[in-house]
Amino acid sequence: MTLRIGIDGRSLENNITGVGRYVWELCQELEKTIPDAKFFVYSQWPLSLKPISERWSHIHDTSNMRKYMKSIVWQKLRAGKLCKKDNLDVYWAGSTFTPRLNGKTRIVVTVHDLNHLIAPKTMPFATYWAHKLFFRHDVLSASAVSTNSYGTAKRLFDAIGRKVDAVVTPAVSELFYSQGKDTDSNMNETLRVLKITKPYILALGTWEPRKNLALLIQTFTSMKADGLLSEMQLVLAGGRGWKDENLAKLIDTQTADDLLPLGYVNDSDLPALYKNAECFVFPSFYEGYGIPVLEARASNTIVVTTDIPELREAGGKNSIYIQPTEIGIKNGILASLKIRDPNLTLASGSEEFPKWSTEAKKLALLLC
Repeated sequence: MTLRIGIDGRSLENNITGVGRYVWELCQELEKTIPDAKFFVYSQWPLSLKPISERWSHIHDTSNMRKYMKSIVWQKLRAGKLCKKDNLDVYWAGSTFTPRLNGKTRIVVTVHDLNHLIAPKTMPFATYWAHKLFFRHDVLSASAVSTNSYGTAKRLFDAIGRKVDAVVTPAVSELFYSQGKDTDSNMNETLRVLKITKPYILALGTWEPRKNLALLIQTFTSMKADGLLSEMQLVLAGGRGWKDENLAKLIDTQTADDLLPLGYVNDSDLPALYKNAECFVFPSFYEGYGIPVLEARASNTIVVTTDIPELREAGGKNSIYIQPTEIGIKNGILASLKIRDPNLTLASGSEEFPKWSTEAKKLALLLC
């Protein structure tokens, strides 16, 4: 009997960032891990991604109602109706919230973070209240729960007493492993197209308060004014998010010599950005894991990031850990530049990093 698996596809709409990257990478591995299943991906809007194989169906809402609904409201009121006709055996809520399904469909929930408890002021108003209303119920009523880090698993148990059934961590694709010299010309072309000149410090993140980008920019410009980073540029990859009006105004006041905002960057361009950076700075106040930190490490780039358990999982033993303050960021950058050495090997092979294939097997056990 063919297993019929439903998947929340909302994170795969538009430009794919953290949660979407996680879901999509695991989907590609589930194709190999569960070869006799049929997959149904449900979304509010059409997906630009093509179905992985003939066993995958992308189903999007075509009703006029979707135009007037926030994403989570749509998940609660409309997604279940789309699922009903497909007679699902199990549904993977890769973005935590679950639709209204019949009692016969098992539900596997993935929890990425506990922002609504740890950093609620950084969230959009509607998203915060959706978490207040639905998070606890959806997690506690799920057939199985996974998290993306051991730190998130511990926080989840401390908060609502729910033990996780599996920790399915993000991984890195071959694209991000330390590259050889034969790729240098391609990487230089990527930098040229993006108008990036070396030396530069790299930061990556959606423009939203939790990423702490405003303080990073202020610290960087202050260091330049003090002559500490005379020829350096700060390259900022990542698109607009929420509660970012003040950040946008700050960015507008910067000169091109100091700051280069790239906006959203395609995955294929990221290895060049990581590898050629003097260091990668990720001073977020809180993360459920931190995929960019893992990718920077795999690209053999020195990482400066916040000292919390979840980012230590992503950053490993060779990263520089700081407090997300001006003095913390400053000292972290200075420390990274002191040890910058192109011959230093921080990433000694893919065996040091989680593999999507291995993580997908953990998820598959919950789905099957």
